[in-house]
Amino acid sequence: MLDELFSIWPHVIAMAGICLTAAFTIWNGGGSYAAPAVTVAYAHLLFRWAGGQWYYRRAKRQNPTFWMNFFIISALTSGTAWGASITLLLRGTSPSDRYLILTIACVIIQSATARAFMAPLPLIGQTCILIVQIVGVSLYHGDWIIAPAAILFAGFQLGHMRSLIRFRLRQLQVEAEKDALLQEIARTNEELRLANERLQKTALTDVLTGLFNRRALDRYMEANDPRQNAELLPYSVILFDVDHFKPFNDTYGHQAGDACLAAIGAALRAMPLPPGHMVARYGGEEFVMILPRTDATAALTLAETIREKLSTLEIPVPEASARITVSLGVSSLGPGSTDTPLRLVRRADTALYRAKQLGRNRVEQEDAAATTIEA
Repeated sequence: MLDELFSIWPHVIAMAGICLTAAFTIWNGGGSYAAPAVTVAYAHLLFRWAGGQWYYRRAKRQNPTFWMNFFIISALTSGTAWGASITLLLRGTSPSDRYLILTIACVIIQSATARAFMAPLPLIGQTCILIVQIVGVSLYHGDWIIAPAAILFAGFQLGHMRSLIRFRLRQLQVEAEKDALLQEIARTNEELRLANERLQKTALTDVLTGLFNRRALDRYMEANDPRQNAELLPYSVILFDVDHFKPFNDTYGHQAGDACLAAIGAALRAMPLPPGHMVARYGGEEFVMILPRTDATAALTLAETIREKLSTLEIPVPEASARITVSLGVSSLGPGSTDTPLRLVRRADTALYRAKQLGRNRVEQEDAAATTIEA
């Protein structure tokens, strides 16, 4: 809006009208004050041009309020300069020339009216200053036609300004309501997006342990199948469960059993794992860790770390605390393998079963060559 208010073209048109009127009055033998009138109009044009250039060059460096205040001063200055030029032209001219001069004044007022919706008060003030000068000089010279005509025209234009301003205010209100509605829609969409993310996370998370659940595990293995992406090899799985978990539940109660699983989940979530690795609750007291780009040696080392870490957990039980142990089975795929992730999990289950048979609280690796499980 400020760009349009500081445009020089309405003032160029006004200047051209004043110059043509001055030339016409001189041609008709009048125009005693035509030269001063043109001088005032030209000085005003230079002032508005300089102000516009200042605005266009420095608009981004100043507060918009500063430029609006500057425009108010410029608008009132324009009203004073135009009024002075018109009153000077009215002096010493014939009645017919005065009607032409009044027409030019009306054109200038009309130009201000057309932009009144952008800055109502400055442009209304500009018009009033111009009209007061025209009416004043007309009454001073006893011209009882020009003065009423100017007042009537100004009244008509002020009424037109009022209509334009009311229309603009309604337009601004509609735009504000539209912006508010768009913001509300954007806010609602963001809330829906966050709610969907929370819902999806809840659907893929085991509530008790905070780890991924079986559904998330199935999706992960489907999306990270080493048969489809050889860059995932070597590929390892660690499957483990809590030793003697049923006796633990029977001795301390199911609430203590839940506390045990929750503590295991918290410990596993706190472990620093490479990006792309996954830990999930496999079911009951069983847990699984999927390890793309991890060979058997690294998987065995990690499994031993898990065993040691979980063996130090203090599980709160009635009037005491208890510790647990876990047994772990590890299976791995090397380069060129065509096994599925599901088969790899089953091979890790075989290794876990061997760890149970060999006394629990240990890590065992499944021998791929001896496996006969079919996926």
